[in-house]
Formats: sequence, structure tokens, C-alpha cells
Amino acid sequence: MSSFVIKLIAIITMLCDHSSDTFIGHLSFFNIIGRIAFPLFCFQLVIGYNHTKDVKKYLIRLIIFAFISQIPFGLFMYNFIGSFNMLNIFFTLSLGLIAIYALDKFPNKIIAIILDIAIMFFAEFIKVDYGWFGIVLILCIFIFYKDKYTCKSREFLSNIKNNILFAIIFFTLCFIKYYSYFGLLSNYIVWAEILGTFFPIIFMLLYNGKKGPNIKYFFYFFYPAHLLILVLFKILLLT
Repeated sequence: MSSFVIKLIAIITMLCDHSSDTFIGHLSFFNIIGRIAFPLFCFQLVIGYNHTKDVKKYLIRLIIFAFISQIPFGLFMYNFIGSFNMLNIFFTLSLGLIAIYALDKFPNKIIAIILDIAIMFFAEFIKVDYGWFGIVLILCIFIFYKDKYTCKSREFLSNIKNNILFAIIFFTLCFIKYYSYFGLLSNYIVWAEILGTFFPIIFMLLYNGKKGPNIKYFFYFFYPAHLLILVLFKILLLT
């Protein structure tokens, strides 16, 4: 499975999620499908980091699209939760990129870990989408899958312990993220959210290290564009 295919899966499931919020309501079946998207975006960030020739340009590109996307995102979230306070996923990915760069490049790993912990708290403080969970997940993917992006049978078997450990940690993170919803929502819905967020590990393991068609800016522009279109549909439905 190429990077291009994984990106397609991510944007299609994200569109299902956001379309459900617009036309059906939150916590529908399509929202559960939408839980697949974010871990795949995190996975693609790590792939991008390992293949980019210029991390600074990569970060600048993420930040530019973070600001481009914020107005459509804010309008969309206002319709959903009645607040403009949350920051979009590009801000989360930008902080995640800084976190993995620090862990990878800083010679003093203790300082790198302290910085990454500070980034997690900062992500919560400024209310980026997915908060601390997003930063921790990006770091975990980077730690366990750095330079291990193929899953041919021989290579998979040689890394099976690594993959099992990552799966355990990933599932634990998913459980911690949604644990507080037990008692507020039905257990069925909470477990569906947990398993939906964990499910993308299958696509991560199927990644074959190939890039696929090079239309990366389509994925960057799709995020703010689809949010703006959904907001306009919502306005039309209310008039």
C-alpha cells in the first residue's frame, strides 16, 4: 500500500466524519469511520519527515496551511460545538513535527524529552485538535517505525516484536484518550471510538514504502476546501 493510497483513505474517512457532523449529527456510524483519519495523517507526517530534504520548509508549509485552514475550521467547529477556540489539525502536525525533530536531532535526549513534554502541554494549552494525544501518537509512530516502512513478509517477521509492542502502546493511548467518555456515552459508542482510532494500524503495517502519484498539494488544499464547502452547505440548509 503506497503513501498515496494511505492519504486517500485518510481524506475519505475524514470527509465521512465531517460530513456526518454537517448533515447527520455527531456520533453516527460515519463519525466512527472518521476516527481512522487522524492516525493516518500522523503516520504520513512521520513518513514525510523521514523523506524530506528540508525539515524547515516542511514545517513552514504546515504552518502556512494551518493559518489558511483556521477560518474554515473555526466556522465548521462553531457549527458543531459552538466555539472558535480549537486550532486545526495542521497546528497539531506542526507541533508533532517539532517534537520528532527534537527527539531525532537533539544530542541530549533528556532535553529532547523535556521539550517534547512541554510541547504536549502546549498543545493542550492552545487547544489544538487531538491535543496531547496527537503529539504522543506522532512520537510513538516515529520511535517504532523510523526507517521501517516496508512490510514484506521477511521484514515484517523480523520486526514482529516491535510491531506488537507498538500495537499495545497505540491501543493503550486510544483507550486513555476516550476513557473519560465511559459513563457519559454508551459503552458501545466509546468502544467504537477506541477501536476506530486503533484500526488504522492495519494500513500502517501494509505500507510498502512507495510514494505513489505525486499530488501532495491536493491533500494540503483539500483540508480547508472541504471544510469551507461543508460550512456553506450548512448555511444553505439553515436558510
